[in-house]
Amino acid sequence: MKDNQAFFIKGDFIYNERIKQSVLKNTVSRYFFYFIQSLFYKFLIFINRIFFIPKKVFKYKISICGIFKNESKFLDEWIKYHLVVGVDHFYLYNNNSNDEFLEILQPYINKGIVDLIDWPYDHPQMKAYEDCYRRNKNNSNWLAFIDIDEFICPISTDNLKSWLSDFKYYPSVSVYWKNFGSNGRIIHDEAQFVIEQYSQCWSKYSTFTKMFCNMNFTIEKFSNPHIINSILFGIVLPPINQFNNFLKFGIHRSSISNKSTIQINHYWGKSYNTFIEKKVNRTDVLHNNDAKMAEIRLSLLKPHENMCTTRDYNIQRFLLDTKLLNIKEE
Repeated sequence: MKDNQAFFIKGDFIYNERIKQSVLKNTVSRYFFYFIQSLFYKFLIFINRIFFIPKKVFKYKISICGIFKNESKFLDEWIKYHLVVGVDHFYLYNNNSNDEFLEILQPYINKGIVDLIDWPYDHPQMKAYEDCYRRNKNNSNWLAFIDIDEFICPISTDNLKSWLSDFKYYPSVSVYWKNFGSNGRIIHDEAQFVIEQYSQCWSKYSTFTKMFCNMNFTIEKFSNPHIINSILFGIVLPPINQFNNFLKFGIHRSSISNKSTIQINHYWGKSYNTFIEKKVNRTDVLHNNDAKMAEIRLSLLKPHENMCTTRDYNIQRFLLDTKLLNIKEE
């Protein structure tokens, strides 16, 4: 259990494997190179800010790209919530769903809020992100790449547009997960919203992040949904996190106050029956080995629940507006 818990908490396991045999394995050298490169990145941002002249006129300020498979129970709440906090548009990729997703999405499609793309491939999440970027990089100022079990929760403001205005000269911003547990529920109550049923959570942020990408810059490549780098002056530039610090070499720095202005509420398993249905018994949109991932997730359930030692109600200030939002045709 200890090994599984470390795998789940550290977040940068892929990157850590890559640097095991390098000089960067040493903590002192990692931080030395980190601060040198951070100064260089800030210099590039400063130079670009001086000469930056916006050339694109975007149709949307903020759009979300997401891929889903049999998520009809949660799509309506997820879309409504993000409309409430300032998202303008959604590019949703359907990966072989056989539930009632179209019935849920049709009103949003009719109103031009959702673009629905059929994406009938195996483990196609990163290819879907790449396709969305290629098609829509001139349509939206910011593209967020998140899943249906993730809710972007602004804390310092009530609108994502105002929050993102502080980052307009940066290519990309990573926001950390706040992982939420089951609240002891065996059965998910379909009469209640996700954001009102689950408040039990980890006391600290995970080191996993999800991305806002600024379409005034070029994305390098899509290989990891948790970290997406950009290109500036021909140089690969890592994202900054929500604390305005670059993510590099597996180093995660917060602010002096350590107070976050935003988080992503990650409702990883929800109730036990939902966890079994969504995390264990279905194929995966990212990882190739479905059976192995099902085994890993089963082993992570108890450590995950054991870490849910506090409550977080920040998102519930948007609950009433989410419930009152009516998108369906009259």
